[in-house]
Amino acid sequence: MPEGTQAVLNRRILEIDNSNLLHIIQKGQRVLDVGCGSGSITSGIANLVGLDGYIVGIDTSPHLIELAKRQYENIPNLHFQLADLYCYTSDQLFDVVSSARVLQWLAYPQKAIAQLVKFIKPNGMLSILDYNHQKIEWSPSPPQSLLNFYDAFLRWRADAGMDNCIADQLSTIFKNHGLNNITEQDHSEFTQRQDENFAENTSIWIKVAETRGLQMVQDGYFQEEMRRQAIVDYTSWIKNEGISMKLYLRAVTGQK
Repeated sequence: MPEGTQAVLNRRILEIDNSNLLHIIQKGQRVLDVGCGSGSITSGIANLVGLDGYIVGIDTSPHLIELAKRQYENIPNLHFQLADLYCYTSDQLFDVVSSARVLQWLAYPQKAIAQLVKFIKPNGMLSILDYNHQKIEWSPSPPQSLLNFYDAFLRWRADAGMDNCIADQLSTIFKNHGLNNITEQDHSEFTQRQDENFAENTSIWIKVAETRGLQMVQDGYFQEEMRRQAIVDYTSWIKNEGISMKLYLRAVTGQK
């Protein structure tokens, strides 16, 4: 993840941003959190399992792992490791393996899920929370400059092998890898103007334009002048015209 994303990640808490785990994780369990980022949700998992449990968080971003280690060094049963899922190995199996908003960034999600299944105990659970980026809803429609940026963002992702619709593919992938008792839950993120955090929530696309947008310009998917204009126009939309935004988010859980 590019520098600057920790501001978004640090805002997230288990009870709001990965609440699907609240009815899955139990005290004393061993949990693997894949793509743990700066550790804010992983620390919430530590509260669920208690001192008899054990949690490992892995991520490929060195600056996020270092931040997580510093922020949560006082939790004795919580451990963070710099690791690539595709190369990760473990000498232990876990009761629950969780990954939230991570597969959307991976070029080989089926291979990723095959890896995740390896780390689950018999009868253990895999729980994944992720988006379908093609089902975003704004009201009213944001400025054309932002829509142009968003279209380029989806093309950039697709050409890199990322699945813009991964949320709606998960159940099938779970079945293909032998998981049973599969459940799906709608965890779509909806924000409207009267919400206290409306500006902060909708500005996620400003942060994307400021971080991933730089990569897109570098890769030839968008012009720098257009990127800057999209930020200006969308900032104005948030301040003046925006009424609501809905991000389509699904939680899918299966048992080994």
